[in-house]
Amino acid sequence: MVMKGTAVGWFGTFLQLTVRLSWGIIVVPISALLHLNPVQMGLVATFFYVGYVASSVPWGLMIDKVGPVKAMLIASFPLAILNLFLFFYLSYPILLGVYLVEGLIASAIFPSAMKIVSILHSKDERLTFYVALLETASPITILVLSLVAGLLLNFWRFFFLGMTAMFLVFAGLTLSLRMKIESSEIRRSFRVILRREIFLATLLRLGELWATWGTTTWIFSMLVLYRHFPSTLSTLFLGLFGLGQLVGIISVEKAVKRIGDINLIFLSLVGFIIISLSIVFSPEIAVIGEALLLGIFSFSYRPPTDSLIMKIAGSGSAATSIGYANAVSQVGTMIAPVFIGIILYLTKSFTLSVLGLDTGCAIGIASLVVLSKILSGNLSNYRSDRE
Repeated sequence: MVMKGTAVGWFGTFLQLTVRLSWGIIVVPISALLHLNPVQMGLVATFFYVGYVASSVPWGLMIDKVGPVKAMLIASFPLAILNLFLFFYLSYPILLGVYLVEGLIASAIFPSAMKIVSILHSKDERLTFYVALLETASPITILVLSLVAGLLLNFWRFFFLGMTAMFLVFAGLTLSLRMKIESSEIRRSFRVILRREIFLATLLRLGELWATWGTTTWIFSMLVLYRHFPSTLSTLFLGLFGLGQLVGIISVEKAVKRIGDINLIFLSLVGFIIISLSIVFSPEIAVIGEALLLGIFSFSYRPPTDSLIMKIAGSGSAATSIGYANAVSQVGTMIAPVFIGIILYLTKSFTLSVLGLDTGCAIGIASLVVLSKILSGNLSNYRSDRE
């Protein structure tokens, strides 16, 4: 049950990531079909994150109350229907509406998966490892999308049909789970989001997601449209970027043991800024090489940040704390796509758009400095009394 529960949570996380990250590729043919400008292109992703943010805290409270299995089951069927609708009919208002509703529903899946991990491994010293294992869903999603990018550009409509089938499979797998979960009293779960440590860790996560998902949403089309890379070269960049994220996640547990979670987060944020700025001035062949490093730095901060949040909150309020973290930190993913779109629309500058992405890292670094002073590198006082 331990591996099965984690695997089902991973698969659901993979599916909801595929829904939102695929927009960075299928936006190219859809924008040509519907004659969308950069702001309109970014607004679709932003609408998804508006929904994601709005429902994350309510979903977190519900998951802590009724359990992650029921929450994932409730979410899977509507997501299947929405993707089937896009297969048959597409217009810009429909795109905005469907992506908004998908965000409202999909925000149930990741907190549910994290709740499962927290329940199964709350007393395990390798919690960061299992969080990292769950979060391999993100780089693997990017790798898969990079492999099928060419197909998506030409057969994007069938992508929606495929997602319908996958969410139905996810529903079936969720039904097979049998987990005994003690419900958490709503008031106690809600109190955890009022802690300043949780707020600072969430603000840190906001900056991280700003940089990571802003890059993931825009980097393919930015390279094609504003650095005039061939689509094959941009696809290779996206694939190496995803591979770098996977490498970063795989090595994160050992890195945390050696230098500590806070130090690793700091070095990753700084590394992201350095490599992203290097990409602005590097020739094409060097940019492809730098894609791997950018991927490593763009995700090695995520597992230690999320495990940090759950350690502070305790397993009893894990879903609420992650739901709250999603709600606040996804503001970064909500703003970043349209923010970069506005920069590109007004300036058509690849350099300024990269600086816009690095703004997220700056927010993260500032939050981390304050948080580290409060925690003083010792989480023992934040665990047992809240589990």
